Amino acid sequence: MSSSPLRAWGRSHAYSLLSSLGRFLRAPLSHLLTLGVLALALALPAMGVLSLKNLRSVSSALAQPGDISLFLRPEVSLEAAERLQTELKQATGIAKILLKSPEQGLAEFRDLTRFSDALELLDENPLPAVLVISLEKEMIRSGAALQLVEQLRAVPEVEIVQFDQEWLARLKAMMALAERLVLAFGGLLALTVLLVIGNTIRLEIAARADEIQIVRLVGASNAFVRRPFLYSGFWFGMFGALLAVLLVTLSARWLSPAVSEFALSYSSAFKLQGLSWAESLLLIGFGAGLGWLGALIASAQHLARSETPQ
Repeated sequence: MSSSPLRAWGRSHAYSLLSSLGRFLRAPLSHLLTLGVLALALALPAMGVLSLKNLRSVSSALAQPGDISLFLRPEVSLEAAERLQTELKQATGIAKILLKSPEQGLAEFRDLTRFSDALELLDENPLPAVLVISLEKEMIRSGAALQLVEQLRAVPEVEIVQFDQEWLARLKAMMALAERLVLAFGGLLALTVLLVIGNTIRLEIAARADEIQIVRLVGASNAFVRRPFLYSGFWFGMFGALLAVLLVTLSARWLSPAVSEFALSYSSAFKLQGLSWAESLLLIGFGAGLGWLGALIASAQHLARSETPQ
């Protein structure tokens, strides 16, 4: 006996769930425009999140302990460069220092480019001596490498200091800004989903106003009246999110060959990542939850307006 109310409650929810799905599937074309708007509103922030995910993958692959390249002034002799190399070896955090003479630099440039014939026309070697400093990993993690770079820029013999981690730090700051923009943009589009579904459910409630009035006259509670519309909003949100997952997946597959070819030109094996199963399910659940919430707001407003004092 004690389980009868619970069983009745479960049957009522199952009936509302299936009947709202049946009503939805009986006229799929009439809902196509609404579903398209919902899919786009959910797909755009999902693509933003996917872009950030791939950027993080690229930056994490690049964010390995970098070398500092010191391009010495042209007037600095090889002997002076060797003395500077010996002095810098004593600095904390430096694992090793490699000295590349101008002749070695020119040979590498000749091997890596197609300008070997043009190089033969030069009267003198225009390349300076270069000191390549390999840092200890702890130096990178602690952030002390940037302080060392600033100290090296003040060395009189040094003309240019190149450090890859500097642009990686800028990239990290740009990604933090992009994350906030995607979050704000996603919040606005989530609000759009709420408004679209809320308006759709409001129109559905208006079309069934007579039915709702009859049901309420025979004693139906607000929860009973509201229940089928909540499930309608649930289906709208879920099917819109399914379409969004399809759009994002197809877009990722369409872009993947071009991205792979571009990465290959930089000797990288990077592959564009699409939505994982967990991310797809999260998006579908998020869409269904927004649909439920939008329907709840719309139905609550209608019931509050139509409720008469006892």
